[in-house]
Amino acid sequence: MSATRDDGTNPREFDAILIDLWGTLLPYADETARERNLAEMAWAMDVDPTGFTMAWIDSIGERCRGSLGSLEATIERFARALGGRPSSDAIRQATELRLDFSRSTLDRVEPILPGLDALRRSGFRLAIVSDSTEETARLWRETRLSSRFDLAVFSFEEKVCKPDPRMYAKALSGLGLPPVRCAYVGDGGSRELTGAESVGLTAFQYRYPDQSRDVPRFDEDVHWRGTQLADLRDLLAFAPRRAREP
Repeated sequence: MSATRDDGTNPREFDAILIDLWGTLLPYADETARERNLAEMAWAMDVDPTGFTMAWIDSIGERCRGSLGSLEATIERFARALGGRPSSDAIRQATELRLDFSRSTLDRVEPILPGLDALRRSGFRLAIVSDSTEETARLWRETRLSSRFDLAVFSFEEKVCKPDPRMYAKALSGLGLPPVRCAYVGDGGSRELTGAESVGLTAFQYRYPDQSRDVPRFDEDVHWRGTQLADLRDLLAFAPRRAREP
């Protein structure tokens, strides 16, 4: 869908764009690869891989809110709940296995880099607003995405998840901008699009191009009926006027 009016004029100009991470700029992890990684973590601690995998997947909300503590503490908690007594070396090994897996997923950025770079060149300031576990927050500075953003707001650090208005407010405060001067872009999980609109942001839907639109999304914005973007560069129609002047 076009991001401009039928007459070609710009309905609004934005100074900044708040952007979701998972499902939007990065794909959700492949299910088979994820389960293999979790099994390897369980084997490192000599606990049942099926039980460990189920506990890990079922705890996604708690892990995103940081309510289970650090990555190491969470890994140990689940291992002990399964009857394990992992050594510090085993916990360290399981932690590194998890971080290595997260690095591999965080590096799948090639399809979206041209769009992000075009937005930056056009004068937009960019902020990440993401429901993410500690792995993402810990590794963020290592990623190729990090240098393209002015700031990043992660639920693990804020202890709340979207659509809680505090997630959006933290990004707006960091940018020093009111919501009327900003857009929000996300794939539609966690009711993030209606949440963004509820605080005064203009929301757009965009989904990572190499991932099926049929991928299950937690608490999806199924009733949202806004503009869907085919390409991040569709947002160039809303670039700050000063960036378009010679």
